[in-house]
Amino acid sequence: MTAASKHSLASGKHGIHVVGGGLTGYAAALALADHGYAVQLYHHDEESVDALRTTTINPVAYGFLKSLGVMDTITGDAPLAEKLAHIDRILVTDDTPREKPLDAVINWDKPETGPLAWVVRNRDLNMALHALVEASPLITHTTARITDYKPQHPIFGHSAANLITDQGESIPAGLILAADGRNSVLRQAASIRVITRNLHQTAIVAILSLDAPHQNIAWQKFLPGGPMALMPMPEPHLASLVWSMKTEDAAQLMEADDDRFAMALDDASGKVFGGLRLASPKQAFPIIPQHAVWPVATRLALLGDASHAINPLAGQGYNLALGDIMTLMDVINAAGNTGADMGGANVLKTYAMRRWPEVTMMTMATDGLNMLFSFGKRRRRLAGMGMAVANLRPVKALAEKLASGRWFNHG
Repeated sequence: MTAASKHSLASGKHGIHVVGGGLTGYAAALALADHGYAVQLYHHDEESVDALRTTTINPVAYGFLKSLGVMDTITGDAPLAEKLAHIDRILVTDDTPREKPLDAVINWDKPETGPLAWVVRNRDLNMALHALVEASPLITHTTARITDYKPQHPIFGHSAANLITDQGESIPAGLILAADGRNSVLRQAASIRVITRNLHQTAIVAILSLDAPHQNIAWQKFLPGGPMALMPMPEPHLASLVWSMKTEDAAQLMEADDDRFAMALDDASGKVFGGLRLASPKQAFPIIPQHAVWPVATRLALLGDASHAINPLAGQGYNLALGDIMTLMDVINAAGNTGADMGGANVLKTYAMRRWPEVTMMTMATDGLNMLFSFGKRRRRLAGMGMAVANLRPVKALAEKLASGRWFNHG
């Protein structure tokens, strides 16, 4: 029996269903197909991809995407790998006056093994993933809109969960992967509780032009209202801005014209790469981290933002989503190899337990850093002590291992 036919039997007659496309859903469907599983994918192609947003990919995530063929996929006129910016240095600083703008409190340099991370435009990554999804004979892509979930199918009973479309159709499912975002319909239908933390912060995102080249440096500055990050893009004089601040301050800056916004950028950044100017429209979105208390229900597993939407300050959101997929593949492959029900409670419990340490640590790290370095002088005095501790070699090594994805075994 071939691997593909063995997995097809293990998936059961009700199959595997991925609800939600985009960066997480597409990657999940591709990973399943890569292991020989037939997949039903529900996603609307008309759902737009934000042209301004970028994604940071750590080394483990990069290797995973490469193994799926994503990096070699042509998007436009070149393979995706040629459209990534590599990060060779990470510099972290605060708002204490310094002699030079690039003077950092904490820094990481590229190891001998390669870049610290890569930055890719969401649009380019989505195009590569979508092309592979459309080309896969094992992925059936449908635009049916899933609006509800029931843990038991009215005809097939406990052997299948029930997906319900906006047309009232009932679809039996042996395993459902919810990749339908932070406002997940499936999570809500399954009554999975989430913990939400609203610190009344908003992030402004945009593409910036730089007077001086970024030198493949990822730069982050902790300011009183939140961190300002500049991530390198493939063009040496362009960077992706993620600037977190108090919501009322963001509202004022969103109303500012381009010249006043550029002045605010220069003032906040200290002209770290020379003058900064908008090279795109700017957008704002609220920062409201949340995570599911338990990311599974009957025949249902949450992936990516449906399970955990973390603070953007560390750029780890998509890496966590790919960690979900890698772990899930390992768990369901183990079930498939023994003929077990891959949508069964024990399998999903194993997935949840294995994801808990990394998701918890990354959630606590990003929430903790944001709270420590922002919001007031007293906390900022503590932040100075925190910076000193964080710059110690053993602490930096642990932080690098966590951020790189190498701390946890996903497969």
